[in-house]
Amino acid sequence: MTDIMSMIPADADPAVKEAIKRRIVRNAIKRKAVKNALKRKAVKKAIAKKAIKRRVVKKAVKRRVVKKAVKRRVVKKAVKRRVVKKAVKRKVAKKAIKRRVVKKAVKRKVAKKAVKRRAVKKAVRRKVAKRAAKR
Repeated sequence: MTDIMSMIPADADPAVKEAIKRRIVRNAIKRKAVKNALKRKAVKKAIAKKAIKRRVVKKAVKRRVVKKAVKRRVVKKAVKRRVVKKAVKRKVAKKAIKRRVVKKAVKRKVAKKAVKRRAVKKAVRRKVAKRAAKR
């Protein structure tokens, strides 16, 4: 401010000098106000950026949570499927065992019948032999 004042001729009117001073001060205030406004804008921008980042992070976290939940569901389904598969296998095994038991029972019956038939056959032969011996 002093260098500008030194540029004004010394014999200039004091009122003119005062007016120049006032203009210089006004301009300086304006410049500072503009600077402050720009600073405020920058701060606001930074805050907005941070908020957006936070939102993005939140969304990412949500997505991760959803993904985990889906994975858990998939795992549960897989486990269920495995359980069902095992149950089916067990049923199949039980049926196979039952079939085997039935088969064995049938074989036993068939064997018994065969034994009976053999006994009957032998008895018939004996009768035929007795008759033949009598004649």
